[in-house]
Amino acid sequence: MIRKHEHLPQRDRFAGGLSRRVFWSDQGRDRHFLLGAIFQLLDEEGWRYSTDSGWNEWDIQIYGNFWWSTTLQTVTEYHGGGKCLTRVRLRSRLVTTTIIFNLIALSLLIYRQLNISHVELWSIVPYGLFLLFLWTRARALKSRVAELVDVAAHRAGLQRVSRRGKTAVPTADPEILVAVNVTDPATPRSPG
Repeated sequence: MIRKHEHLPQRDRFAGGLSRRVFWSDQGRDRHFLLGAIFQLLDEEGWRYSTDSGWNEWDIQIYGNFWWSTTLQTVTEYHGGGKCLTRVRLRSRLVTTTIIFNLIALSLLIYRQLNISHVELWSIVPYGLFLLFLWTRARALKSRVAELVDVAAHRAGLQRVSRRGKTAVPTADPEILVAVNVTDPATPRSPG
């Protein structure tokens, strides 16, 4: 997992769950602006990820650590006049190694319990601790991805919406993402 944290201005931070994010734009900035900023951040920080091929239920799958990956889904509601509400959902997904480790551990626990006449906690407690470890790894990854989404939204000029419907006031002009080699024909060109 990448441990480089970017900090948002205090006014742009909101308490809330890690699984859902909601952003507002008055300038017509939809989910594509957000996804572009997320891709840029993922590349800057060296994250491994996959993008939707058109048949998946997610837009980005982020491979964060040995045990978990996180999927990111986005949808934009268009409210007319350039007003857009973009929703983001984050989900933790087990990776193959997590499934294999759990199947082996559960098989051994069941086999052990079936072959003895009483319940032995010394064999169940370590597995419970392992599950707690897995849960903390999933939460840490989702927390980091949620932070990355918030930073990307800030860079894309989207305002975070709290559960009560309040939006964050932008503290500075957001970075405007402009395609490479695009020129404005109305801009005067200097000679030479």
